[in-house]
Amino acid sequence: MVMNSKYNKFAINRLKGEFGEMGSWRLILPYLEKKKCLDVGCADGLYLKYLQNDSLGIEQIEELAKKARASGMNVVSGDLYQELNKLKNNSFEGVLFSHVMEHVDCPICVLREINRILKLKGTLVLGLPTERNIYRETMNMDYYAGTHIYAFTIKNAKKLLEETGFVVEKIIYHLPKCRSNFGYKVLNFWNSIPFPFREYASMAYWVVARKDKG
Repeated sequence: MVMNSKYNKFAINRLKGEFGEMGSWRLILPYLEKKKCLDVGCADGLYLKYLQNDSLGIEQIEELAKKARASGMNVVSGDLYQELNKLKNNSFEGVLFSHVMEHVDCPICVLREINRILKLKGTLVLGLPTERNIYRETMNMDYYAGTHIYAFTIKNAKKLLEETGFVVEKIIYHLPKCRSNFGYKVLNFWNSIPFPFREYASMAYWVVARKDKG
C-alpha cells in the first residue's frame, strides 16, 4: 500500500505531540486490554502503549515507528500488506484498526488478513470517521485532509465485516472535543441512550466485532 504524501502532515504533528488519543478511547480499551493485540497503523504508539506488552504495532512511516520503538514498544515499519502477510494465522487475540481503513486501497483485503491472523472469537476494534456529519457540514470541522479514498457508513462497514468473517457486537460513537473526565462522562451518556441521528451527530465511531469464522 502506498501512503498518500499528505499523510506526512499527520506524522509531523504526532512527532510534535499533537493529535492525541480520542476521548472515546477509554470506552474501547476494555475490549482489548489483557490480550495480545496487533495495532494496525499504530503511529508512534498512541494507543499501543496501553496494550499488553507482547502486542505488536505496524506503522508505515519510519519516523513514527522509530519513536514508538524508542519508547520500548514492539513496532515494525513497512508496507501494510507485506507486514500483515508475514504474520502467522491465529496469532493475536485482538486487533486495533483505528482510522486507517479509509486510507487503504483495498479495505476488504486488509480485513481478510486481519481475520486470518486473529484467533477464533478474537476481537477487532475498527475506528472510522463519520464522513458526513453535522460538524463537517455546518462548522467546518473536518479531518479528511485529502487522504481518505473511501468513506464508510456504519451500514456498509458492518457489511464488509460480515463478508470477511466477523460478527458486529457494538458501535461506540465519538463526539469531538470530549476529553478529560468530564468528556468521558459525556461520551458515556451519548453512548448509553439511543438518540436519533446519532451517526450524523457524531464525528467518528468504533465498531467492536468478533471473529466468527475464517
